Amino acid sequence: MRKCFFILMILPLPLIGQLNFTPIAGLNSTRLSESYSGYAKGGNFGVYGVEVEKTFNFTEYSPVSISLLSGVSYLRNGFNQENSFSVFNAYYYKKTNIETTYWQVPLMVRINWRPFPLVEDWRLFFGAGVSYNSLTHAHIAEQATNVSIVLLYYPPPSTSYQDSRDVTDIAVKHPLFERFDIGMKFKHLQVSWRLSVSMQDMYFKGLENNWQVPVNYSFYLDAHKSRSITKEKYSEVVFGWRF
Repeated sequence: MRKCFFILMILPLPLIGQLNFTPIAGLNSTRLSESYSGYAKGGNFGVYGVEVEKTFNFTEYSPVSISLLSGVSYLRNGFNQENSFSVFNAYYYKKTNIETTYWQVPLMVRINWRPFPLVEDWRLFFGAGVSYNSLTHAHIAEQATNVSIVLLYYPPPSTSYQDSRDVTDIAVKHPLFERFDIGMKFKHLQVSWRLSVSMQDMYFKGLENNWQVPVNYSFYLDAHKSRSITKEKYSEVVFGWRF
C-alpha cells in the first residue's frame, strides 16, 4: 500500500517539470467604442499575474514548437475621458470615468519559432485564443456643463448634470474576450504584446432608465445609442520571468 502511495505521489513530477510558470507584470491601455465608429482611448492601468505554459516539440531539434497557455491575472482598468471647449463666453465640459476590476483567465495556443538554430535560448512566438474575464467591481461617474452664448443675458445661462453609481449588478459578469499576442523569449526573460477585444455587448444594461446625465451630454449613453453596442478593447505590454 505504501509503495502504491509513493508511486502516485511522484507520478505527476515529470509532468510538472514540463511546464513553465511565468510571473508577469505590465501596462494595460484600454479603449471603449465611441459614437458612430472607432474606439476612444480611456487610460493606462497596471496588470499582474502568472502564466502557465505547456510546450510540445515536434522533434528534438525542431525550430518550431506549439504550446498551450493558461494562467490568471488581475486587472484593475476602466475608462477615463475629459473634454472641454470654450469660445467667447460659451463653455462646454464633459467628463466620463469608468472603473472595472477583472480576474482574467486566458486559454491560448502559441506557435514558438527559433529563428537561429545555434541560439537555443531565443524564441519568437505568436498566440491566439480567448480570455475568460470575471468582473468583481464596476463603477461609472459622469458630469457635464454647458454655458450658452446669449447676448441679452449676463451671466449667460448654464446647465449642469452629474451622476455616479456602482453598476456591478447590471454589468456583464463574465465577458469573453478574443486575445492575440506576439513576443519573445530569451532564457528566463519573456516580453509580449497582447490585444484583447470583447466578444459581446459590454453595456451596463438599464443605465439609461434613471441616469441623471442626458444622452446628448453623456459619452457613454451616446456611444451605445449610435452603435447599439458597447465594445471594449485593450492592449497590454507584459514582462515575465520564466521558471
